[in-house]
Amino acid sequence: MTRLLSTCLSVLAAALLMGALPGTAIAADIPTDRPIALDEAVNIALGGHPRIKGAEQDVEAARQGARIAESAYWPQFSFDVSRNYIFSARQVRFGGTNSLTKAHYIANNFTFNGNWTLFDFGRTYYSVKSLDEVENSLIKTLDSTSQSVAYDVMDAYFALLKAQSLVKVSEETLEAAKSHLKQAQAFYEVGVKPRFDVTQAEVEVNSAAVAIIQANDAVRSARATLNTRLGADPLTPTTVVEQPMVEELKKPMEDYFREAVANRPDIQALEAQVRSSEASVKAVWSGHLPTVSAGAALNWYDEDHTEPQENHNVQLALALPIFEGFRTEARVGQARANALSMKYKLDDTKLSVQSQVSQAYIAVEDARARFSALESSVNKARENLEIAQGRYEAGVGPLIEVTDARVSLTKAQTDLAQAVYDYHSAYTSLLRSVGKGVK
Repeated sequence: MTRLLSTCLSVLAAALLMGALPGTAIAADIPTDRPIALDEAVNIALGGHPRIKGAEQDVEAARQGARIAESAYWPQFSFDVSRNYIFSARQVRFGGTNSLTKAHYIANNFTFNGNWTLFDFGRTYYSVKSLDEVENSLIKTLDSTSQSVAYDVMDAYFALLKAQSLVKVSEETLEAAKSHLKQAQAFYEVGVKPRFDVTQAEVEVNSAAVAIIQANDAVRSARATLNTRLGADPLTPTTVVEQPMVEELKKPMEDYFREAVANRPDIQALEAQVRSSEASVKAVWSGHLPTVSAGAALNWYDEDHTEPQENHNVQLALALPIFEGFRTEARVGQARANALSMKYKLDDTKLSVQSQVSQAYIAVEDARARFSALESSVNKARENLEIAQGRYEAGVGPLIEVTDARVSLTKAQTDLAQAVYDYHSAYTSLLRSVGKGVK
């Protein structure tokens, strides 16, 4: 019976605890009957990503911390009640005889206290201000987290696009290889071409089939990465929409430097932390100054064998710290060191941001230039393949020319797909580095 009762209580406690805690996160719902657009993918991730939810709770915790500090502005009241059972016994000598005298009684005590800090020379004010800046810093950190989640999704989105485009290249290569094989077999059967052409075409078909397997594996891997960053089941059959090439950069690198310093939420978060640390220094330094407070108490006491007693008092107190073993001086020194450390961290972050912007800017220009050159290369490679195919069909060129031309075209198409992905990825990195919002 005891074990059953213990089990029931444990189940009840677990149920109450689950009711007090937030529910388990639900996987994101991704449409599978159609490809999803880039904006849609970003909105799905921003709608309920665990990192964003966690950052939101950090902001809420900081907000409540500021409220705790603000409570020092208000009077504090308390009410105490005690009930005492008192028993006493003593030896009494009377007429040469000892006797034991016993007594017991009940005492009730009620006390109402009130206290209000009237003025503390900025101690509470700067403490609240410091915590307000902590909240502002965490709000900017929330913005930075949202941007990070969004740009991670964008990177995975373009990676899946690249993988999908390489599957198309592989399929096109396989179809062309199969066509060459049929052609070589037909020439061989009529005695126009040697058996070598047939085996060479079969090798080309097998290589293209292996390339398709690898390309499909890359698609599955890229899709799992995207689904994970969306907060969905990695096995969801997600497909994405082709994206147009972004326009060329129209601003110099220096403009992106200024935009990054002004807009980056992580820089803004550090700036808020600097302000918080400066306010903290003032709050700690105010520990050298006195505190003025007012207090009141009302007490009512009642025992069984006495008359009830009531007393009350009101006081106005001035507390002036004289010597605390240099504790306040040490705390001020610690706060100032923390403030300087935060300023240096801010300066270092600005230098790091400029490096990120410059690298992303150069990567965008490089990818754009490679894209333009590779577009021409694909056209030339396709033209060479047509020439080689025509020479082979006319009987004046070997199959190896066709194979080499096909390999060149496949490489050019693969390089072009990589350049497109590199451009999107570099442009995304540039937007991330300047703190460009995603909405």
